[in-house]
Amino acid sequence: MKYILKSIFLLSFVSLNIVADEALFMKYADKSINSATLVERQGLKYQVNTNTPFSGRFITYEDEFGFCVLEAGSYKRGLLHGPFEEYYGCGVAYSFRTAYKNGFEHGEYKEYGEEGYLTMTGNMRDGLMQGEWIGYEYGRISWTESIKDDEVISAIEYSYYDNGQISMKEAFNGNDELHGICEAYHQNGQLKSKVEYKNGTLINTIEEYDFNGNLIN
Repeated sequence: MKYILKSIFLLSFVSLNIVADEALFMKYADKSINSATLVERQGLKYQVNTNTPFSGRFITYEDEFGFCVLEAGSYKRGLLHGPFEEYYGCGVAYSFRTAYKNGFEHGEYKEYGEEGYLTMTGNMRDGLMQGEWIGYEYGRISWTESIKDDEVISAIEYSYYDNGQISMKEAFNGNDELHGICEAYHQNGQLKSKVEYKNGTLINTIEEYDFNGNLIN
């Protein structure tokens, strides 16, 4: 029974969130076409029986009856252009939200888990991942990555104790080797150690502390 009530609460929570945020398929409800009426020719979208690349808003449905919405967005001269959203559960919750510019992803990207929690954020530029990307797990940062042209330059991974207190911050280079300053914490939040790595090799133990914050070395 507790599990059922929790599931109902989560469903209600994400449903209220998507309504409060007014998803694109709600905004576009009266001013869009069903994407099933579009066809592709040489990489551009056209409405059936037309010769002009389509410009306008669209909604994609899982079935022919229009009961289950999957995604919503817009085209400009046959290319995706503007905000774009994909959904879980027939529009109950977001799957991801992004934007396009002349057919390429361009702008803020947000990805969500099926329970409605934010799982990843970042920025796209001309179809490539750029800048800082952040991963989340139930509201907590689980990793960050510095990315240039879809390639990871550096990263930090976070781990936590059961009480929610951070236990480790580990820094990596683009080859997934420990690189930079790594920190460990006691369960009470006190810094435990700070060490430096270079390309996977331990260089130096900078400092260590006991549970009460007393310097050990």
